[in-house]
Amino acid sequence: KSGEHPFGEENKDVVQVIKEAKVPTLMEEKRYREFVADIEPFKRKLSSTIEKTLENKKNAPRKDLVFGRLSKKLLPLVFEENPRVFYKKNQDSNEMDAVFTLLIDCSASMHNKMDETKRGVVLFHEVLKKLRIPHSIVGFWEDANEVREGYQPNYFHVIQSHSDSLYLNSGAKIMQLEPEEDNRDGYSIRVATMELEKRREKNRFLLVFSDGEPAASDYDQNGIVDTHLAVSEARKKGIEVIGLFLADGGIDESEEMTMKNIYGKERLMIPSVAELPEQFTPLLKKLLLKTI
Repeated sequence: KSGEHPFGEENKDVVQVIKEAKVPTLMEEKRYREFVADIEPFKRKLSSTIEKTLENKKNAPRKDLVFGRLSKKLLPLVFEENPRVFYKKNQDSNEMDAVFTLLIDCSASMHNKMDETKRGVVLFHEVLKKLRIPHSIVGFWEDANEVREGYQPNYFHVIQSHSDSLYLNSGAKIMQLEPEEDNRDGYSIRVATMELEKRREKNRFLLVFSDGEPAASDYDQNGIVDTHLAVSEARKKGIEVIGLFLADGGIDESEEMTMKNIYGKERLMIPSVAELPEQFTPLLKKLLLKTI
């Protein structure tokens, strides 16, 4: 059905526009420090858990090998044809073989949720930076005011790229995320998938923060189906995609069904965006432990 258009008929007129983050202002730096202070307890607890797990894995010996140091359990020498009675100390690196991309819906409906969303993104950035895991942070939207026949500009606000995400003092750019216009989720997920496909890490994660169904020019009818297809395509390529729904006081049945139709079981429904850091922490912990 997609024919000659690599991203499908619904996206044939879409033009990708990259917007680079600016050097943070003093006000953005100050605001970022305030957010870092807010999420510090979550960061400290999560980082400690992951670091301890890594250390335990590194120190645990690998058992039942055909060569190495001789084990004290020698019965297999008597009873087994090919006994494995050796062990080695684990010399694995403390680095985690993982990469993340965080996509943030910057549609107009996020206007009353963006500040709290930034708090969750700050937690995400601070934890992954401490653990030395590369990650990108990208806001996305379609500019409805610029749409015309044959031209649908979709903006990607690159807050952090994979290559610069581990630099010191780079997080304040997160404060530049703002609500804009429409959201064409399927297209944006495909763009993020293409970037993750280039990465060599074994574990690749795409997290999509959204507050509802896709809505853009000529996209209302097929937006949910197109986004579901984009998620399925990414998963077939070995990328784990998780949808995070941000509500503002409650989740109704239609919102639950929309997220289920798009992301299946891999979704996190957050009733109040104020709970984002608290709800996001166990998800991030679960994903990180998968990589160890």
